[in-house]
Amino acid sequence: MNLFEAENHIYNAAYLSAMQNKTNEVRAKETGDAVLLLQKKTTQELYTLGSELSKPMKLLNIVFDKAKIKTTLPSDVIKKVNKRNFEGVLNSLSSLKDVIASQSPLLISSGMKPDTETLIQNTFDAITAKSNEQSAYQQQRKAFTSANKGLYKELYVYISEVARMGKIIFQGEQKASEYTLENLIALVNSSRKNKPADGNQNKE
Repeated sequence: MNLFEAENHIYNAAYLSAMQNKTNEVRAKETGDAVLLLQKKTTQELYTLGSELSKPMKLLNIVFDKAKIKTTLPSDVIKKVNKRNFEGVLNSLSSLKDVIASQSPLLISSGMKPDTETLIQNTFDAITAKSNEQSAYQQQRKAFTSANKGLYKELYVYISEVARMGKIIFQGEQKASEYTLENLIALVNSSRKNKPADGNQNKE
């Protein structure tokens, strides 16, 4: 922060300390946020359910080709999983289940496993339940963020001020590219409260 202080005395050790304290306050709030951990766990479980559809959908494509049934539904499911569009995944699975139900004898004769319709229904139910669970956690997270909006806003003021000053101080240098809101927010999120880190910041 020495270079900052040389250009504007406000950006001194006290400013750095206040910014670090605000960062620690935000981190303490988020560390104690059990809902965030549950939301991340649920989201990962939802992604796992989606990725497990890849193989059976590719095998179904082969069956549909052999049965000469023209449909892109299995491929649509894979694409929507890759895009994390699970509402779309559910819609495609529902349509796929209807096609399988109406063409079951032909599809089975073309190599489809007899329990495929049941497996798709079970997957549909599992993704629906997990999606609902995720949505519930998202709503709780919104309430948490709203309740702590003032705290986040205070930290954002520090970050935006440092970003603005940094881009001016290091204008024309590669280091200037580090002083964007995105980079500084990432730095704040990954920083750790320890003496060496504080020492490094003071040398800037």
